Amino acid sequence: MEDLLQDEYVIFKHIHANWLRRFEGAGGKLFLTNQRLIFVPHSLNIQTEWVQMELWGMSKIEKHQTWGIIPNGIKITMDSGEVVKFIVWNRSKIIREVICAKRTDDIILN
Repeated sequence: MEDLLQDEYVIFKHIHANWLRRFEGAGGKLFLTNQRLIFVPHSLNIQTEWVQMELWGMSKIEKHQTWGIIPNGIKITMDSGEVVKFIVWNRSKIIREVICAKRTDDIILN
């Protein structure tokens, strides 16, 4: 993972996830800090670029069903309208942690 920003700390790390991007589910790991959610793909994927989302830019995070039937995903909608989807285990806990970190970040920023 890249260097942390000033006043940034890790809340959880190494959460196994798949980033649903176009026709590939890129495998990797999620990291949650008090400022960002970061996905770092495994080097064996075709698409190996990282994705990071600032918590302050998230307008919505919710449960998502893969292929419309498998209850194993999360969907994040950014203020820009961009939608990012991940397949994860224990999605309720991850969603709670992101919401809690976002609230803390909002309190610090305001």
